[in-house]
Amino acid sequence: MRDLTKFDDEILLKARNHLKQEKEYDITVYSIVKFFQLVMENNPNMVDNLFLPRRCVLHSTPIYEHVRENRKMFLHKGAYYKFRGYAMSQLSKINKGTNRANPKRQASIDEHGYDVKFAYHVVRLLLETEQIMSTGDLRLDRDSKVYKSIRRGEWTLERLTQWADEKERSLETLYANSKLAERPDEENIKKLLIECFEMHYGNLSEAVVEQDKHAKLVRDLEELLKTHR
Repeated sequence: MRDLTKFDDEILLKARNHLKQEKEYDITVYSIVKFFQLVMENNPNMVDNLFLPRRCVLHSTPIYEHVRENRKMFLHKGAYYKFRGYAMSQLSKINKGTNRANPKRQASIDEHGYDVKFAYHVVRLLLETEQIMSTGDLRLDRDSKVYKSIRRGEWTLERLTQWADEKERSLETLYANSKLAERPDEENIKKLLIECFEMHYGNLSEAVVEQDKHAKLVRDLEELLKTHR
């Protein structure tokens, strides 16, 4: 039987081996159960991981490829609320002058009159909402020229605010007419999750759990399955 206690160490080791050591990376590792839950909820930060342009994927596994092939399964009309909500929170931060304590961000505010990184996220999130609602898909690099112009400070705060207001109104109509499902395809997502576990562990009935952290992972899986039965 396979020793499951090495699973997390294997993931971290592979991640380190595929990163350039001269750069700093902010890395967060989630259990696959938590990852599925967040993507199913259409959390913008997590959904993006499945729609990265192929050139941006530094390392991949058969499990990731399997999930990526089925990535559209996770998208539903709930993305409208999640992405739009994140965008409005970023706009609020611009107006409140958040991050003035950060020297780099303060420099951006001094140069352009507002934090262009927050502005970038406002536009990115609303345009991604538009893509998802209209096409049921997501191309992260589709509007890259627009994003770069914002990061360069080529948009005034007045232009950004007006654009966001107009885009928000148009998204309301787009949401109403979208052909996306109202809710996530929970049944097929559950099946996909089980397939991923079996790709890694084999038959789940033969798995041996030897540490508390792995026992918790299995319990999380069981609870998730109960929720969606």
